[in-house]
Amino acid sequence: MSTNIDRRSFLRLVSACPALALVSGSYPTGVGRALVGSDGHLDNIPIVLSGEFGYEQKVIRDLPAEMTIDARDASFIVANSRNPDPNALVGCDVGWLPVNRYPLVIRNCPGVHFIGGRFGGEVPLATDWRDTYCNSAALLVRDGTSRATVEGVRARRCWDGIRLADGADGFHLKGCWLSEIRDDAVENDYLLNGVIEDCLFDGCFAGVSLDPASNDRDGREKVVTIDQSLVRMNSYIAKGELTHQAPIKAADAAPKLRIRKSIFALSSANMRGFPRLKRTWKRMIESGGNAILWLPDEPLPPDLPLPPSGFVLLKGAKARDYWDAARRRWVLAHPDVPRFSDDEA
Repeated sequence: MSTNIDRRSFLRLVSACPALALVSGSYPTGVGRALVGSDGHLDNIPIVLSGEFGYEQKVIRDLPAEMTIDARDASFIVANSRNPDPNALVGCDVGWLPVNRYPLVIRNCPGVHFIGGRFGGEVPLATDWRDTYCNSAALLVRDGTSRATVEGVRARRCWDGIRLADGADGFHLKGCWLSEIRDDAVENDYLLNGVIEDCLFDGCFAGVSLDPASNDRDGREKVVTIDQSLVRMNSYIAKGELTHQAPIKAADAAPKLRIRKSIFALSSANMRGFPRLKRTWKRMIESGGNAILWLPDEPLPPDLPLPPSGFVLLKGAKARDYWDAARRRWVLAHPDVPRFSDDEA
């Protein structure tokens, strides 16, 4: 079994013994292996995570700027509930099951490029949102990890998919496939600048969260760009109703929005979040080439806030066909994104 050592001790060891260029173990915490030059500096080559990590949390921290982490051959389990059926009497914090609420955490790694990673969730999908709310995210980026690029992540059946926390300004999510997300596909409640490009969020309770809740945060001078991305909402039980939230959970203090060549698909005639949709359109400063799809056969609710411009509206069977074709094109165009055994090739 390898022994973890801190970064300074590791570099002193390698400086004293240049033959230790390829090292197994942790550099820093949670990294599978790292290549270090004879001058004691970490070369800017990929750090590799591989294998089945199961319920083990991996924390990667304090990397030099602009490092690459290749996790295309790594798998993680996301589990937020200690029992399989959280309810009002026995919540998700009570039980015997193992939990791994934050399987991968990246801290203080400015300019990091994280590639791949397969996150299989065990978050209950058929229980009420309130009873299942033991906070969790497949990938958490925080604490000085500015300008992070997260590319090609595959995650499903999670609470939140990707969470950007304090210090993760200037993020770039690219080519990520998230499905069956019980809460937010992307949580950006710190109201950070960022880009969501060429992503597929397929079946989420909420799409992109830009809501600081009761926290005193103001992102009105920031900008979030959503470009060439597909977001399909899915209904789950929340406060006793089968429903979903808005594709973008925007608050009055949310960043400005650029939405280009993207698709928002609404699945429930009983959907919530009309005020959030209204705020989304209010925060939009650029829009073009988009589609909003009303998937149910029920009539469009007369009070559903629609975008002022830059979107086409399709309903019913035409909307479902449009989504199916767009989703299929995306999946076929991204063969390098990790797959689960029952995913399409």
